[in-house]
Amino acid sequence: MKRNIKGSWIRDVSTWRKISLNTWSKPDNPSVLGLIEIDVSDLLAFLERRSEEAGVKCTMTHAVTRAVAMTLRRYPDVNVYVRGHRIWQRDDVDIFLQVAMPLDDEQGKADLSGAVIRRADTKRVEAIAQELRDRAKAVREQRDGEMAKTRGTLHSLPNFLTRWSLKVLGHLQYDANLRVPGTPRDPFGSAMVTSVGMFGISHAFAPLVTFSRCPIVVLTGAVEDRPVARDGEVVIRPICNLATTFDHRIFDGFQGGQLAKMVRTCLEKPEMLDADPATIG
Repeated sequence: MKRNIKGSWIRDVSTWRKISLNTWSKPDNPSVLGLIEIDVSDLLAFLERRSEEAGVKCTMTHAVTRAVAMTLRRYPDVNVYVRGHRIWQRDDVDIFLQVAMPLDDEQGKADLSGAVIRRADTKRVEAIAQELRDRAKAVREQRDGEMAKTRGTLHSLPNFLTRWSLKVLGHLQYDANLRVPGTPRDPFGSAMVTSVGMFGISHAFAPLVTFSRCPIVVLTGAVEDRPVARDGEVVIRPICNLATTFDHRIFDGFQGGQLAKMVRTCLEKPEMLDADPATIG
């Protein structure tokens, strides 16, 4: 029988593609999508000042990471994950940030990994920036310890075993809450933050990564000058979109509104990024 679509199998796929092929199947998930527009006029000036003072480049991603972490600390009832058919409360606020790993620049090949900022709610923007820079370098140089070993193991597994391995690992680490030797502890944390702004994309939504049990993913878009209404007049302001995917089993509309309001407040009034989350109303 003739082929419906001409082509051929890709024999050597990246580790991330291999993981993703064995993570998602038919659409059947509790995702809720939300989009927040942030006026970053004051935040851009704040990040520029903080970069000069700290000697490390502070970006929108670092600010969003700090704001999300502060929000989860302020509202601990959503700093949780679904464990079996019950809700497990986390003690710490850890944020996972995705890191691109170039494999072949000439052919445009790359893989995807990440780094976790532990207790991000206790760290200022510049500390998050410095830690992520160091961790990202370690990831790209395959020096990130147990995570590098886990990536290597998954990449070498036969494809038919990858889905099974991810399910077993997820069950042991999250459902049974067991520390699995040779794998990183809680590798995905309370929330995931990543950026598509560097690619010139204004907004995009990411899927929930089921084996991670992470109930919130935030994508930071490109900063763009747009016309907005201020005091009855149309003015131009730098605007950044935050596109968020929630697990509806944990977040309802009220809770989503609370989180959106606090994240927006912290980013549009960036001096609040240095505050104690408990003091923010």
